[in-house]
Formats: sequence, C-alpha cells, structure tokens
Amino acid sequence: MLLFSGLAILVLVAGCGDPLPQKATLLPDSEGLPVAGGAVAGQNPPAEAPPAGEPAFQADKPASVVDPEAQAFLNDPVGWLKECLKRQADVQGYTCVFTRKERPKAHNHLHVSTMDVEYRDKPFAVRMRLVKGGSRMAKEVLYADGENKNQMVILPVGVLAWGGLAYRNPLDPEVMEGHRNPITKFGLRQTLERTVADWEKLQKNAPLQVRWLGLQATPELDGMHCLVVNREGAPDPDDPAIRSETIWIHPKTGQLVGNRLMDAKGAVVAEYWYNKLVNNPKISPDRYKISTLK
Repeated sequence: MLLFSGLAILVLVAGCGDPLPQKATLLPDSEGLPVAGGAVAGQNPPAEAPPAGEPAFQADKPASVVDPEAQAFLNDPVGWLKECLKRQADVQGYTCVFTRKERPKAHNHLHVSTMDVEYRDKPFAVRMRLVKGGSRMAKEVLYADGENKNQMVILPVGVLAWGGLAYRNPLDPEVMEGHRNPITKFGLRQTLERTVADWEKLQKNAPLQVRWLGLQATPELDGMHCLVVNREGAPDPDDPAIRSETIWIHPKTGQLVGNRLMDAKGAVVAEYWYNKLVNNPKISPDRYKISTLK
C-alpha cells in the first residue's frame, strides 16, 4: 500500500496550476440579455425581463415596482436559501460535470480538476471519474457510505494499476491536504446547507451584507441562466480568510450549481461548478460497487 500513499491527493488535489486571478468579478451576460443591476439589501432591485426563448420564472417576471423574489431574498436571505433547499426534497440523485478550483494555503495558484460525477443521496454514494486536470495517476474514485469499511476506493492508471485498487480514509490528513471538504461531504444540497449554516451564524452577530445580482447567463455553466446572490463583509465563521461568497442557484430546482469564495483582496480561494446537471437519472446500484471499477 505504500505505493499508493499519495494517490488520493494526486487524483483530487494536485492539479494544473492556473495563475490566481488578482481580482474576481462576475462576468457580464455573454448573450447580451438583461442582467440585474446588483440590488443591495434595503434597496429596491430593478425589474428584470425574461431571457428570450425561456419561460418566465417567478424570479424574472417583470414587476411594476419590486421583483418579489429579489425582495424576498433581501428581506430574509437565510429564509430564501432554506426555501431553495425545500425545493430539492425530491432529488434522490444526479449526474453532473464537476469542476473544482481550490487554492491551498500558502499556495499562489488554483488547483483545477474536472470530473464526471454520479451521485446518490440515500444511502450516500458518489463516484467521480477524472476528465481534466489532476495528476492523471488515477482514473476513478468511489465512496459509498457503509461500504468498503467506509474507505474511499481509488482506481489507479498506468503502472500503479498493477497493484489493484487502493483504499484510503477520506478524512486522512494526507488526503485532506488542500481540500476544504472531504468526499463524504460532497453534494449540491450539502454545499448549500453549509452556506445556510454559515449565514445563520453571521446573522446572529450583525445584519448580513448581501446583494441580489439577479438572473444571469453563466459562462462556466455553458451560458445557463442562474439566480446570483452574494454575501460579503464579515469573515466566514469557519475560515476567516473568506470575506465574500457568491452562489449561483438554478431558478427551477433551487439547487446550488455554482459557488465562488474570495478573500479580502478579491482573489479567488475556491470555486465549484456543477455543469450538465441531470436530476434523478436511472443509475444502476452496481455503479457504486467496487466490482464495476475497472
């Protein structure tokens, strides 16, 4: 097993070193569609027109005075996010293309990797196949709650494959190096739940500084229109280096499909994108068995 001592890190942590942006800003609507002007809590957000060819969701229906969805968020940001969580109650699993960008502490570059993901909610299971970035020393990673002694199972490639599958504790410090969360905490709902918990902690001490950035076409999600909201100002309760969080919400399902964390200088600390999302697909239970890792 010594042959695989750093393998879990290589597949999910080590990646191509993209230069760290000095300042991260929201990209303009690449299709020239109407974009909200960035309403701030306490101000009336501008009315928005629905993008051409798309249904008029409640979030982007024109309003004579105030967009009700924007006002709901500005009046109660945490409550609005909790309503988004409630709308996901019938999601039992999904597939997506997951892009992870993280800057480990004491590093000046973002580590980037893209993976095809198959996710099951109950019992929790996730399977990731490396598509781009990473070390290219592992092909797939599987974790299924209650299976394989709750170990993460790794399928190596190349000469490392001669040793067969590798097993690692997902919470091993070596595995967690450079990661903000373990594979056991992966998921769109779980990420939004952490955001809600953090915002609730901050709200107890002072009013949240939030912005409603409205319905925007998102280049990182192939131009998909998302509701974009932002919290800034106070340090994150779990990581004081984080001073700003922007999240992208799917306007129909309420799922968090994008998340960007920035420090006080406006540099990206982490980004997560869940592209090509398909909810409740037909996935054989065998996909979460190690017998299919080959």
